[in-house]
Amino acid sequence: MDPRDFLALAQQLAIEATESAWRSAVSRAYYAAFHVARQLLEDLHFHVPHADRAHGYLWLRLSNCGDPQVRRAGEDLNDLRRDRNWADYDLGRLMRGRVAQTDVQAAARIVQRLEAAALEPTRTQITDAMKIYERDVLHDVTWNP
Repeated sequence: MDPRDFLALAQQLAIEATESAWRSAVSRAYYAAFHVARQLLEDLHFHVPHADRAHGYLWLRLSNCGDPQVRRAGEDLNDLRRDRNWADYDLGRLMRGRVAQTDVQAAARIVQRLEAAALEPTRTQITDAMKIYERDVLHDVTWNP
């Protein structure tokens, strides 16, 4: 499945007139960006963990890759995860349609930045920077040629 299909669904849900649609839009938008990020790192030969550990793994590496656009995508992914948690778990806190629309737009920007990062020379630059970050800061090397 193409994770961009989640983004298309999120765009449809964000323009509906119910809070449940808006919450679902935020959740699907996040997972579109999440899976594009996961796919990018796997394509760069990083071993992305499964389940809940993957979320922090992705944004930390993207946020420390040396490229300003990709770094911003990582930071935005983390912000979007916060809103996804709100949408999925904090039902007592009202969510408005404008939040869903803003988050869907943020997810689209993340996807766009990550697609650009998959191209050379950015691809090699961010791979090298993330490998150094893993080795020197995290002391947890997950990159495998």
